[in-house]
Amino acid sequence: MPVQCGAGLRHASVTMRRAMHDDGESRSQRNTQGRLDMLFRHHQLTTPDCALQSIPKVISSLTRHSCRCCGLIALTSAATCAMAVTGDNIDFTAYARSGIGSTDKGGPQLCFKAAGAPSKYRLGNECETYAEMKFGANLFDEDNVKFYLNTNIAYKVAQQTDVEPTEPWLREMNMVASGLFQNTLPGADLWVGKRFYHRHDIHMIDYYYWNLAGPGAGLENIDVGMGKVGIAWVRNQNGVMYNEWQKGADASITLPNPVTAGETVSVTNATSSGYKTAAITTNILDIRWNQIPIMDNLKLELGLDYGIGSPPDKLEVTVDGTPEGKSYFDKNGWMFTGELTWDVMCGFNKFIVQYATDAMTGPGAGTAGMYMQTTDWFKGNKLWRVMDHGAVSLMPQLDMMYVLGITNVKYDKDTMYPNYGKKITWVTAGIRPSWKWNELTSTTIELGYDQVKNASSSIVSGSSFVGSDLFKSKLMKFTLAQQFHPQFGNWVRPQIRLFVTYANWDVPDATNTGPGTASTPCNNPDQCNALGLEYFDTMTDATQIQNAFGSTSDGVTFGAQMELWF
Repeated sequence: MPVQCGAGLRHASVTMRRAMHDDGESRSQRNTQGRLDMLFRHHQLTTPDCALQSIPKVISSLTRHSCRCCGLIALTSAATCAMAVTGDNIDFTAYARSGIGSTDKGGPQLCFKAAGAPSKYRLGNECETYAEMKFGANLFDEDNVKFYLNTNIAYKVAQQTDVEPTEPWLREMNMVASGLFQNTLPGADLWVGKRFYHRHDIHMIDYYYWNLAGPGAGLENIDVGMGKVGIAWVRNQNGVMYNEWQKGADASITLPNPVTAGETVSVTNATSSGYKTAAITTNILDIRWNQIPIMDNLKLELGLDYGIGSPPDKLEVTVDGTPEGKSYFDKNGWMFTGELTWDVMCGFNKFIVQYATDAMTGPGAGTAGMYMQTTDWFKGNKLWRVMDHGAVSLMPQLDMMYVLGITNVKYDKDTMYPNYGKKITWVTAGIRPSWKWNELTSTTIELGYDQVKNASSSIVSGSSFVGSDLFKSKLMKFTLAQQFHPQFGNWVRPQIRLFVTYANWDVPDATNTGPGTASTPCNNPDQCNALGLEYFDTMTDATQIQNAFGSTSDGVTFGAQMELWF
């Protein structure tokens, strides 16, 4: 029988879920929904009709110390204000995952992602330890005026040994001021700094289809009666590709100045095979209108993003033998997003439509707001995307996540390797049902399918470059996991999982060695098998796939993982 939600708890859930999904500031926010899921479960067990006679207090207010500095000299006032930030004013939230795994052929755990696909199905298919540590501080709270500091430091390692040196990533450092414009712009928040700005994602594939992040400034949450409006300026410095192919170098090379003459260094992205890139500052103007009421439990969000390259006036690079400057890298593009959110079955369903042009389309299967490509190469490109995803409770013992989507990128120019103007189409479909045995344990399966038409992949090893011809990439992935948790629910964390994963993928028929080179039949079965997968952001490389699976285009992995957010 379908799960019904108590009205009071459902309202609290909808409110918190809306904040979580409209803002998307961090995975750690999902713990709020997890706690509400726990409340739902408890209520459903004790009152089957889910009708609450009295609504418990779900979220308690946190007392903030005010900073009152009156009648003292400036130094005394400043010291008093600084002392006002005590332990009660500081928040700590986090997201983390870590584990151990292997393949049925030995070696480390390997992860599977279809060639050309921008994401992968993640359950039992994550090969790294990753963490985000978020500290926040309420710096001032008085007379409806608040100043709040947000920080976020992230870490990522390959989880293969004890000591794994890594450099932290400073993902967020921003301040939000509320209540400054109470009479003129009701509800408005002013913010400045590095930030995840209202990112929207699909959790089960870890894919951000609306993804603005970086330094910026803006006004948000302006109450216009029918929803809220925000405007923001966000920046990113992208590696913008241009039409100059470098053949790469050996495993170690000798460089002239500015490196000390005769110094031997390892090959890096700057010296390996591929198109050259220039670090170009890109700016995005984002305008959003969210929480537009359509009907009960149905809300609409609309967004328009304008992106443009901002190269320095004196920039000069050689493109196909010709010097080029600012005018080559300052192209622009637009992206429109519409998202309809339906609060249903103690969860949600989201339907998304996106359309982008020119610089906002990006390479491959398209980007989602960041990593623009602001050259003539991408002028005239078109992208459209339709996706539907959600997380619902089908019955007290059964929760489910799901996704269905299609992305199409049409390239206007026919000069860019490897697709030479042919459009790329990415189709993804997957489900993740979870069956509750009791509050502390559940069994979850994840079945995911990715297909990319006109996909390509490549293997780079020093000066050796092998690329696949365009092919229809396909990958099917199945995971069975036993999960342990404090209570059952889609968003309840922490979780410990024991998993086994099986994946099967297609391989290309022919290869080449770069732009303008002839195609040859795939004569190296191991290498061709490895070209059937994508390796970006997987902590897996082609050599590992060849060593583990050889010419066999399927594989099994197994292991254990923990995941938490709070």
